[in-house]
Amino acid sequence: MDREPIVVVLNPVAGRGKSLTALPKVKAAIESLGRPFHIYLTQGPGDGRAAATRLAREGASVVIAIGGDGTIHEVANGLYDSGTRVPLGIVPAGSGADFARTVGASNKIEDAIPIACSGNCRPIDIGLATFDDGVSEAFINVAGLGFDSLVAERVAKTKFLPGANLPYLAASLQTLVSYKNIDASFEIDGIRHETKSVFIQIANAMYMGGGYKIAPMADIADGLLDVAIVGDMTKPDLLRTLPKVYNGGHIGHPKFTHIRARTIRIETSLPARVQLDGELVGSSPVTFGVVPGALMLAG
Repeated sequence: MDREPIVVVLNPVAGRGKSLTALPKVKAAIESLGRPFHIYLTQGPGDGRAAATRLAREGASVVIAIGGDGTIHEVANGLYDSGTRVPLGIVPAGSGADFARTVGASNKIEDAIPIACSGNCRPIDIGLATFDDGVSEAFINVAGLGFDSLVAERVAKTKFLPGANLPYLAASLQTLVSYKNIDASFEIDGIRHETKSVFIQIANAMYMGGGYKIAPMADIADGLLDVAIVGDMTKPDLLRTLPKVYNGGHIGHPKFTHIRARTIRIETSLPARVQLDGELVGSSPVTFGVVPGALMLAG
């Protein structure tokens, strides 16, 4: 097993070039282990997924994603597509590191690389979003629709604000100006719910938006998804509540609902954009499910 190569999938534009700057440290950390390795630099959207699938099937001992949540999303999908049990390693080096926060991945390359290559791993769940056109895509962190998806779209276009949560907060305030709450119909494990919502999160892990603790109760290995619904808040109430989300202080709000579930079907009065791990993928209606133990997590 030790002679199988360590594979790194690195997004050179993640974190406005932060991951590419880290490349010399990545090479040095792997070379110190005395193991064969291969570093793959992604060429554009979707390339990380295809590369992870191919490299896992070619015999990688571990595939390490270096970048932000978008890079981890692609590599996780690629490993799931591969049908192998090659573990996923994580080195956070993007503007957002929400999944890394949940699993406690170190942002120090000299620590994270040896941990990812240690041979220790554990099974974790993934979520699976299936749209009515038949398209399915996995997510490893948090999916959402409504306000959050429009914010994610703005964040993707933000080039000038530093850090992870500041771009999310700025995009939230811009989106709030014209946003209208959505009418949504849910079927959650066979039980029907109707609500008007600011946004709806389907969480496998705890964090979103660069450190906002939307689902403090989420567990990536419990075989369940956590439905977090921010109900029909007024804009002033939402402005007061958003800062509390950073530490999970919103869970006591009377307009917040939390439900654990295996299957969630969501329909909206008008099509609502759906984000998976911060990546805009499709629009409602959409069905979410969980695949228990679908991936192995290194470390």
